Amino acid sequence: MCNKIREARGAGNSRLSGKELLRIGRIIGAHGLQGRLKILMLSDIPERFEKGNTVYLGNEPACREFTISGFHVSGGRECLLTLEGLEDRDDALSLKGQTIYIERKTAEETRRFLEDGSFYYFDLIGCEVFRDGVPFGVVKDIFEAGAGEILIIEDKKGMEIFIPFVDDIVDTAAIARKRIDIHPIEGMIENANDGTTMDGNDG
Repeated sequence: MCNKIREARGAGNSRLSGKELLRIGRIIGAHGLQGRLKILMLSDIPERFEKGNTVYLGNEPACREFTISGFHVSGGRECLLTLEGLEDRDDALSLKGQTIYIERKTAEETRRFLEDGSFYYFDLIGCEVFRDGVPFGVVKDIFEAGAGEILIIEDKKGMEIFIPFVDDIVDTAAIARKRIDIHPIEGMIENANDGTTMDGNDG
């Protein structure tokens, strides 16, 4: 069984005036003449875009706050988003390429939407990693592969280790304490003390 990572895949989270922001989408264009945005949804929780919700657009320190007034899934992860204050196509086009964020506290409030065994991206980043009860490294990043997500762990020697995020290998029982335990199969990591990586390749 695979663990699942939800919300804000990849780098791109930010801060704004003390608020921790989580990426949930990206503006890819305009739709029509009334200021509607065409977006790529990066969240697995469509409820993030419900009418009345607050989102932040841009990048620190220039993020601007908007209220959602409409949302429609047009196909796959491409969606149409309407924000209060955007009245014409020029307004919408001026935002093309910008990132859409929510506050982290909002994500915490909707954690109930997660399936069992699913986590937010920010739950894993920064977790201390143990192997056989011994401190091994820290989760630095996550990326998607064809079969699922891969944790990028920086070991004690500064080497990057790539670990599949699956139940048989990654134990998340202590994730609330920012700790995960790994149980790599034989040959996946030659030796934790040597700082070697999967398949015996450094880096």
